[in-house]
Amino acid sequence: MAEIFVLGAASGFPVPGLGHSSVLLSMSDRSLLIDAGEPCSRSLIEAGIALNALDAILLTHGHADHTGGLPMLIQTLWLSHRTEPLTIFLPAELSAPLQQWLDAIYIGSNFLGFALKFVPWEAQQSFAVCGLQICPRPTTHLQSLANEFGNSRFKAYSLQIEHPDFRILFSGDLGAPTDLEVQLANPVDLLVSELAHFPPGELFQFLAPRQVQKLLLTHLAPELLGHEKWIVEEARNHLPEMVILIAKEGLKVSL
Repeated sequence: MAEIFVLGAASGFPVPGLGHSSVLLSMSDRSLLIDAGEPCSRSLIEAGIALNALDAILLTHGHADHTGGLPMLIQTLWLSHRTEPLTIFLPAELSAPLQQWLDAIYIGSNFLGFALKFVPWEAQQSFAVCGLQICPRPTTHLQSLANEFGNSRFKAYSLQIEHPDFRILFSGDLGAPTDLEVQLANPVDLLVSELAHFPPGELFQFLAPRQVQKLLLTHLAPELLGHEKWIVEEARNHLPEMVILIAKEGLKVSL
């Protein structure tokens, strides 16, 4: 059985009691970390999850609320005497700066007892990882930065993860819900969608004609916090056949 475990669900601004964006996808004895917002390593340890069983890390984009916990996680793996290589999938623009950052704080590949492999999403259209097929697709989340500073950087991705028994879509951060139009042309068992960069109704109207079994809403804008009950009611008004969930730390969603 596969399971999603929420480690952090806050958006870009710190929120008391919430970690930043990070979820664990587990299947039997395999596990993938999707984004590494801080304090993901502490959250994994508090949940009793064996960090050394982590097979790969998938980063959707470079914002700190999605990457800020990565150095501490790698340090924790080093202190846990990990020996197995660790693959980090990420936008190509992040690879060299992250490696320089890790080297600067003494946890780069030269300091560790295990290899770090950085694989850019741009390398190919899909990736076979732990019996899953992972398909990244660009979103327009960072388009305003690309418009101002040029298109050579500022890449953000949604991630479609397929298994013979299920299909999951992780939105990452979006410019608009329509960024997911291609991936949602086919049914999905679970959509994990952010809700920080557009009104809830815009997402729910977009999803109404699409086939999604479960919707896990995460990364809520600060002004939506405290209004979770209203969000769920609005979602159910638009999406009466869909299971609606709000992400919180420790939530488990079975597939």
